[in-house]
Amino acid sequence: MSATPAGEVKRNLVVQRWGTPDVTIGSVNEAREMEEHGHRFNEKWIYRSSRTEAGPRERVIYWIRYDFVASYLIDATGGARREDPGALLAGLDDRLYHSQVERRPSLRR
Repeated sequence: MSATPAGEVKRNLVVQRWGTPDVTIGSVNEAREMEEHGHRFNEKWIYRSSRTEAGPRERVIYWIRYDFVASYLIDATGGARREDPGALLAGLDDRLYHSQVERRPSLRR
């Protein structure tokens, strides 16, 4: 197994940890770039928490092509707090396939 070092953020690892996004805006092949929270990106992934879960309402991950740009946790008031998901992805193997049948973990992990 080739575990990912702490701090490295790859698309496959994000999907392993949180599943496929609830909403995708843009795409890896989108030529137009957008800007939000001071970051330029061409693809935005949004993960929504369950209504019963306390804590962040959404996790937003920005990409430019295949490269990670930034990640934010959005609270119930719409406030955004930058997060570093690298530590949450450390130790995962980006070459492993995990069935989408597995339940998506909480936004807090």
